[in-house]
Amino acid sequence: MKTLLATMGCGLLGVLSTVAGAADYGYGESPYGGTYFGASVGELYYREDGIPPLNSTVAMFRFGQQFSPYLAIEGRIGGTVTNEDNQGYHADADVIYGGYAKGILPFNHWVSVYAIGGLGGAQMHRNYPAFNTNDIAVSYGGGLEANLGGGASVNAEWVHLTNGDNIGYDYNANMLTFGVSWHPWWGF
Repeated sequence: MKTLLATMGCGLLGVLSTVAGAADYGYGESPYGGTYFGASVGELYYREDGIPPLNSTVAMFRFGQQFSPYLAIEGRIGGTVTNEDNQGYHADADVIYGGYAKGILPFNHWVSVYAIGGLGGAQMHRNYPAFNTNDIAVSYGGGLEANLGGGASVNAEWVHLTNGDNIGYDYNANMLTFGVSWHPWWGF
């Protein structure tokens, strides 16, 4: 899976460099605003005091409303697709969810960076002992998005999802994902 993520990351960088090189840097008239939706895959990095690091492959769906070139709100839901045992320990994110405000800084019509902030959470199941938690915390992150034309875009993103307490042991969960979105209102 790590090889797949590295390959996807290198491919995304290649697409970004091609798109940025071909971009028209004038803004002109562009119809920002509207609903969008997408999907992403990546890694959930789970760290807890007293056990080795645990990683899981996750898939998420996202839906949002963009109000201007600079602001959107977004909801997400997903979960673990596969996980890796590390010395007999594993943690599954049965459900991952979040609601965010998204601040966007467009460089041009083709490439933008963004920051997200809001509430995120996960319903976690662990095997040491078999225990479930459902924690919600302030969640934040950032990413890079590239318009591919026809309303499609790709993105790479890092997010601090949640943190909490597992029977007296502190943990945190972060994600690195790569995704695609469709903005039906993008006309450029």
